[in-house]
Amino acid sequence: MAKGGKAAPWKGVARGVLAALALYLCGTALLALLMVKGAVPERAGFPVLMVLCVASALCGGLLAVPALPPLPAGMAVSGCFAGVLLAVGAGCWQGITWMGRGGVLLLGALAGGLLAGVLAGSRRGRSKKGKRVNHASRFK
Repeated sequence: MAKGGKAAPWKGVARGVLAALALYLCGTALLALLMVKGAVPERAGFPVLMVLCVASALCGGLLAVPALPPLPAGMAVSGCFAGVLLAVGAGCWQGITWMGRGGVLLLGALAGGLLAGVLAGSRRGRSKKGKRVNHASRFK
């Protein structure tokens, strides 16, 4: 713990990235199982994967909000998450099809982080005098 009882910002980002990766990996495995069993048609696989990518970055970004301000937290998590996706894609398939589905998934990951920052920022309310009130401290 850092001074003042707050966790280091990188720990919040790391927790968000790990949560996003875990959610994405479990969701992808579940999608593959449902596609093999015939419950999800093959043509619906990519849109479901896109929603899963956005939702993973969104959840990871929301987990990192107590450690950093909302928008930087969401964008840091989504940037790291997109970086991991990029590294795995480049390592396993020797490249990313930017104009195909690979670029769209990376944009979805970044959009999920942006959405996390916007949603977490809107949770902070205003007091009666118009000053900003940080409600995140009550969730600790």
